[in-house]
Amino acid sequence: MNVTLSLLAVLVTLLGPLGLVMSAAPVAGQPVLVIVPPWADAGAIIAQAGGQEISPLRAAMATLAYAEAPDFVQRLHQQGAWAVRNGSFDTLFCGKFL
Repeated sequence: MNVTLSLLAVLVTLLGPLGLVMSAAPVAGQPVLVIVPPWADAGAIIAQAGGQEISPLRAAMATLAYAEAPDFVQRLHQQGAWAVRNGSFDTLFCGKFL
């Protein structure tokens, strides 16, 4: 029981800040994490919204994208994206810096 509580405390301590960063609102002119349905083509959604993919590899339902347009996030949603999150933190892991 004590081991379980200790592990939970460590996980909350380590993953809490990551959750806060990932939940930050997308900012115009910054990378975004685009989450799409499994049957959708993320690249096509991003291109139709006026952006470009910047991920070196695409995950099953998510990829990093970039566009300068202030309404890029809204256009991603209109094209079928399920969710759009601030992707600045993710670029550290993917080797892309803007």
